Amino acid sequence: MIRAGSRPSPRLLPLTLALALGLAAAGAPSALAGTFDLNAKGRTDSDKDRDSYNKPAELFAFWGIKEGMRVMDLHPGNGYLTLLLGQAVGPKGKVVAFASYDHEEFDKRFKDLGAANVEESPMSYPECFGADLTKALQKLPAASFDAVVTIRTYHDLKNPAEVLLELKRILKPGGTLGIIDSRTTGGRDEPNHRIADDVIIREAQAAGFVLAGISHMLSNPKDDYTKGFWDA
Repeated sequence: MIRAGSRPSPRLLPLTLALALGLAAAGAPSALAGTFDLNAKGRTDSDKDRDSYNKPAELFAFWGIKEGMRVMDLHPGNGYLTLLLGQAVGPKGKVVAFASYDHEEFDKRFKDLGAANVEESPMSYPECFGADLTKALQKLPAASFDAVVTIRTYHDLKNPAEVLLELKRILKPGGTLGIIDSRTTGGRDEPNHRIADDVIIREAQAAGFVLAGISHMLSNPKDDYTKGFWDA
């Protein structure tokens, strides 16, 4: 972990970067409350395979996800992370799957689960990465989330500066913005859906976030920066 005020190493490690960006200097990450039921209803064989390289328990502990939190899962895809977040925050917590662009697959996972602590907010693609996302975030109350997390979609944001300001606004003081993305050596590689570490950090800090930690727990030594992350 790299604490606020220190510089990340210039050495580039492969594939996925996990960041924790806070609204105030953060202490050590909180331990995850409880345990996951990785065989719960709604989870697929593909999910269980993904667990081995997405390491949800370690990731949530790094981000400080705890029972009772209100968490936004930004661009939740088919709901893989959303379901696990729902387990982590428990019945007293809330998970909002925001800008859900794969509603059909998300609904297929959740429709028979009766997950009262999960709420989906669908949005069409590709509008979910542009001005419509900013407008939707502007409608949310200030300081209404303990954490916002997103996996491999930050690089798709069309107006990251505007989105980050809204995420900062809706997070409570001391809240966490957790970002995972697939790295490249510099700048943004739009064709391969990659982004350099320093770009995310610089943009988030410009919006008022403080760097609380960096983890390479999801790095893949076989990653090839010349290809999309899905090829790894």
